[in-house]
Amino acid sequence: MIGLGEYHYVEHGRAFEEVASHLARAEVIAIDTEFHREKSYFAKLALVQIAAGDQVFIIDPLRVDLAPLADVFVDGPEVVLHAATQDLEILRRKVGAIPSRIHDTQIAAGFLGYSTPSLALLLEAFLGVRLDKSDRLSDWMARPLEPKQLDYAAQDVLYLVELRDILMGQLEEMNRVDWLAEELADFVAQGVRAASDPSRSWSRIREVKALKGRARHLAMALAAWREERAMELDIPVRYVLADLAVATVAQAAPRRTAQLRTIRGVELRNLGNGVDKQIIEVIEKALASGPPVAEETVQPETADIPPGSAALLSAWLASRAKALHIDPNLLGTRSDLNEVLAGTGNSRLSRGWRKEAVGGYLERIIAGEIALYLTSSGEVAMAENSGAKVD
Repeated sequence: MIGLGEYHYVEHGRAFEEVASHLARAEVIAIDTEFHREKSYFAKLALVQIAAGDQVFIIDPLRVDLAPLADVFVDGPEVVLHAATQDLEILRRKVGAIPSRIHDTQIAAGFLGYSTPSLALLLEAFLGVRLDKSDRLSDWMARPLEPKQLDYAAQDVLYLVELRDILMGQLEEMNRVDWLAEELADFVAQGVRAASDPSRSWSRIREVKALKGRARHLAMALAAWREERAMELDIPVRYVLADLAVATVAQAAPRRTAQLRTIRGVELRNLGNGVDKQIIEVIEKALASGPPVAEETVQPETADIPPGSAALLSAWLASRAKALHIDPNLLGTRSDLNEVLAGTGNSRLSRGWRKEAVGGYLERIIAGEIALYLTSSGEVAMAENSGAKVD
């Protein structure tokens, strides 16, 4: 194990090409990034930390082109990360590719019952290592970086491969290695949080999910416009229009800018430079086009689901996750259950490892073959309708 302060700081292109060539020959490497995105749409990458064997490289992306990493990622080593979504999003944008083989220690820990754990929590639990997080809020774009900042950055990759080995050992004992492999493959295939699909951006707005009919249609159009404008200007979406404003404007459907300015959640300071007129144009265009024919199939929770069914099954799913020692968020969500109840055939619970863990039971519960009951400890358990307990 190498110690803090023992790393290579890479700030020249030729040196990085040599590093990339070294990384391509490794069997497994660990990657982490430091970035800022508080005032921008796209993350501002400040550092890339990579551990390979007994060496740690801290790459300065403000001075080095990361393109050589693309060759490392294609048929290269397994890449270990923790909570990889944002790291992969950034690497895809800066490198033009993401690793073909990844291991996410947060996802792996989810199959051991940890609920979206931090790296610090896992390192302390499995390795007895306590990370120094005092420089977590550093200004990573500043140069030169202080030695203590570089130490902080290095520690986030120092132990990742060792942590991965321990997690895999426990997953092997529980016969869940195949489950993890399937989940990671789906994660890579589906990609990271997409900035490239504004048409789906409405689904991340809680206030919009409750809307129906014309209001939902307008909200979808407004959310897509908001996303595109934020991308164009590289500013956070909230600087364009707040989540609440997307929903309230969609409900009010203003036809004049004067009406728009009176709607709750709309910040007047964000309506300059003709933005108010653009919003009215988006509304007019959406009203003219009318709701898409397939709108009602976009969100299965709008289907005719018996009252209380999803709530009951959601409580059972949480109990099932606890019994299986799996992160409930990893096992399934309320939306997954809604898709099952709506009969879309697209629910994650109806395929792969989730079907093995809960899908077969769900089918029998819905068919009336299995009944649910509340135990004395408050858990939702299963029993055959004949009265026999189901394990």
